[in-house]
Amino acid sequence: MQQSFGWQPLNPIKSPGQAFRLHVVALSAIACAFSAGFVQAQSSGLGAYSGTIKVSGTEVGPEVSYSASIQISLPVTNRDGSSINAEFFGGEAPNATVSISQWDSSYTETSADSDGKFSSWKCKLAAPVEISTTPTGVLNVDLEAKTHALSITLLSTEDVAFDCENSRSGAYQKKEGVILYIGTGSPGMQFENPLPFTDAAHLTANYTLMPTPETKGQYGPIIQEWDLQLTD
Repeated sequence: MQQSFGWQPLNPIKSPGQAFRLHVVALSAIACAFSAGFVQAQSSGLGAYSGTIKVSGTEVGPEVSYSASIQISLPVTNRDGSSINAEFFGGEAPNATVSISQWDSSYTETSADSDGKFSSWKCKLAAPVEISTTPTGVLNVDLEAKTHALSITLLSTEDVAFDCENSRSGAYQKKEGVILYIGTGSPGMQFENPLPFTDAAHLTANYTLMPTPETKGQYGPIIQEWDLQLTD
C-alpha cells in the first residue's frame, strides 16, 4: 500500500516531498523513543486521553486541501505529581478512526515536455470515507507549568479511493494510503509551542501550525481543534 503524507496522494507524474514524508514518520518514532519514561503504551493501566481531533490544512507542491475528523485514544504511559505522558510507537496505542470529508490535490510540472506543454494532474476524494489509522507520537502534560505538547502521526491501515484526471491521459481512478500529522510543532519539535490548559483531565485547544523551517514551508497551515478527556 502506498502512503501519502498528511496531505496529498502520491501522484502519477511526480512525487514531491516523498523523502520528507518518511522523515516525518521517522522523527515521530524518535520523539517517542527518547522521551523520558517510555513504556509499552497499552500495558500501562494508567488511564488514557480519549476524544476527538478536527484537522484541516493546505500544502504547496503539489497543491492540497484536506479536512478530517479523528476519534482517538492515547494510553498514558507515565504519570506522577509533575507530569502525565502518553508516548507510543505504531501498534502500541489503539487504532484511531479518521473520517475524511475533503482531500483535493493537484500538480503541474515546472518544466515543459518535448512538445512544449506542461503535464499536470488533479485528484479528489471519490467520496467521504472513514478509515482506520495507526497512531505514533507523544502527548506530554506538564502539571507544574500547566501546559501540554502534542505530536501525532496517523498512518492509514487501508487505501482511500480517489478520482483523478491527467492532462495527457485523461480520467482515471486510484486507491492509496494517507498520512496525517497533528501537533504543536513539527515532529520532534512539539515543545516549541506548548499550549496552556486549565484542567489536566480535560485538554482542549484550537491551534494552527504554520509552515516551519523544518518543512521548508511546504506543509501548512494546519488548523487543529482537539477535545481530549482523561479517563481511568
